[in-house]
Amino acid sequence: MVCSPASAAAAPWKQIAFQRHAGPVSAVMTVERQSHGDGFFSFRKLHLVVRVHGKTVVDRQLCSGLRCGPGSHHSLALQNVAGDGQAEAVVSIYTGGAHCCFDTIVAFTNGPRAGRLVEHDFGDPGYKGVRYEGLYTFVTADDRFAYTFTAFAASGLPIQVLTLDPVSGRFVDVTRTRLDLVGSDAKVWWRAYVSQRGKQDGDVRGVLAAWCADEYRLHQGAACSAELARALKAGWLSRAPELWPAGPKFVSALNRDLQRWGYTG
Repeated sequence: MVCSPASAAAAPWKQIAFQRHAGPVSAVMTVERQSHGDGFFSFRKLHLVVRVHGKTVVDRQLCSGLRCGPGSHHSLALQNVAGDGQAEAVVSIYTGGAHCCFDTIVAFTNGPRAGRLVEHDFGDPGYKGVRYEGLYTFVTADDRFAYTFTAFAASGLPIQVLTLDPVSGRFVDVTRTRLDLVGSDAKVWWRAYVSQRGKQDGDVRGVLAAWCADEYRLHQGAACSAELARALKAGWLSRAPELWPAGPKFVSALNRDLQRWGYTG
């Protein structure tokens, strides 16, 4: 057992502040950080205060085990994501760890939901903010596909587009309104699938699952069914580690999850 020298006292906690202003909205996010050397930190007291015309509408502690974990990163922006003409406070947190996780918290500043928070865990993909026809959208990927049909490195995550509904105060899936993006995404997964199918060490289950999801979005579910039957007959769905379903079991699992996740409806 190796003990640290008594003289090696812990570094002091240091408060870091992020300040943003946009029109009548101002926000301050603070967090206390303690350095342990070699880029390792502890965090505590993640705190957000949002004011509109000088009046406080949000005053909340945000720390949790993951949000203030040793590998976490925190950022703050003011961005009109709800489409009500006034900026919301957007807290973005990377929780650290392998393939995980981008957590976003939006604080409403206007209307009947002013002062309320809504959270969405974007998982490993994170998101790209894109304004489309006046609507702010979160362009991401469906993280439910990660590890579901194969290992992460071989998994395919089909595109997903979300927006924030100011009425319900929730993130809603509007992917079906952006079939242009879905079509481009389908081409990516199809190319990946074709490049691997038939190879002795190829594992096409993840990319084929993502392509099938996109095809159903494009109202081309029959193309998915036909390719699954072809791949099954050719044995392309069995040339992979059996930790995940292979062969007919993969087809059954994929069809079940596509239906359960709303792709086939």
